[in-house]
Amino acid sequence: MARTILAAAAAVLIAGIGAASAQQLTGRYNVIGDNGNGTGYRGVAVISGTAGGNCGIRWAIVNTPPTQGFCMRQGNVLSAAYKLGESVGLVVYRINDDGTLEGTWTIAGQEGVGKERLVPAR
Repeated sequence: MARTILAAAAAVLIAGIGAASAQQLTGRYNVIGDNGNGTGYRGVAVISGTAGGNCGIRWAIVNTPPTQGFCMRQGNVLSAAYKLGESVGLVVYRINDDGTLEGTWTIAGQEGVGKERLVPAR
């Protein structure tokens, strides 16, 4: 009996890992962010071209010029590098089972980090 339960639990775990890695990320997302200084922001992000784990990402944040980046997926983590004006930045997202992405970002040469959540636009 214990072996049957263990085997079933392992099968569920493997299926969940497979589902997370196969989850499609391309599409439009609503952006909800925190600059780390108490100010928030909102906008839209679009992820495109996720072939082979590589992709493009474009953010359109209210009162900010559009920002283009490139990204790479590894399991349930999506990392993206971007240029904001003359500065470069990095964001690392955790891909959740519900399709949302929870991220932490930073800009080179600036102290602190921000947080960002991408919610699939339905």
